[in-house]
Amino acid sequence: MEASTAAYDALRDAAGILDGADRTLVRVWGDRARDMIGGLVTNHVAGLGPGHALYAFMLTPKGRPLAEMRALVPEAGEVWLDMPSACGEAALEHFRRYLPPLYARFERLEGLRRLSVVGPLSAEVVGVLPGAPDLAEIAPLELVELPSGDVRLVRREPVEGPGADLYVPAGREAELRDALVEAARRAGGGASDGAAYDIWRIERGLPVYGREIGLDVLPQETGQEARAIDYDKGCYTGQEVVARIHFRGHVNRRLVGLQLPEGPPPEPATELFAAERSRGYITSVADSPRLGRLGLAYVRREVEDGARLAVGREDGPVAAVVSLPFAGAASPG
Repeated sequence: MEASTAAYDALRDAAGILDGADRTLVRVWGDRARDMIGGLVTNHVAGLGPGHALYAFMLTPKGRPLAEMRALVPEAGEVWLDMPSACGEAALEHFRRYLPPLYARFERLEGLRRLSVVGPLSAEVVGVLPGAPDLAEIAPLELVELPSGDVRLVRREPVEGPGADLYVPAGREAELRDALVEAARRAGGGASDGAAYDIWRIERGLPVYGREIGLDVLPQETGQEARAIDYDKGCYTGQEVVARIHFRGHVNRRLVGLQLPEGPPPEPATELFAAERSRGYITSVADSPRLGRLGLAYVRREVEDGARLAVGREDGPVAAVVSLPFAGAASPG
């Protein structure tokens, strides 16, 4: 799917409205809901109070991410999990196997939808909703209930870019989306889409499940260690592998940006070469209206920023390795 310039510009220069069609929302409830989820994920959900959220991985016993998610606590005894649909079914199966119903139960939040307002003028757009907070006055990942009582808002993390995600009843999704799109248009933005957002998140170096995150990587390789892993929390599935790497070793790969040459875009999983050896592989590619053809890739840890790697074959076109986020990726405002 090709992104329109208008959809990209909305995110970059004003505010773009995105629906959550590619997200799976799960509700976990019970007297020990936070403890039970805390035993399955890499971050300290058990210590999360109502009105707050955090980002985490859920791992296999071998320490491989089977899901990435935002955990939100709307009230005591309840946790909402917001994750890419690409890992939703695997997460639900994991809950069926490891979440004891005596302490916590779970269900899909079929009646809830996510709407996102993304871009430097997001606060202005969110402000059209009655009783909405000033985004500048709430902390990243703070969860706020609007006066209507059926809409909650969370400010996005800095790595996700300026903006907010709203959790709204399915029956009000169209109404609220229309109001937000109209406000975004008045601010110089408007509706956006998944293709434009893919460029946005690649520019920012933000990995996503099914591309950069999956069973073939380790959590620390993704570059999200600081926001996703709490090394002081209690035990969780896969902790031994994660702790061993942190305290006694290192990972052999890291996530980097690529400045790619013109020509046919390489497919994900295309190998990268230097000195007649494979040095890594591409995970995502996008054509940025501002920065040209960009990619995300995993490369061997000895590959330094500024290195030149051949794409697809030893004598292939050359890409430059750059640190993340890409220079100039941060939105103005």
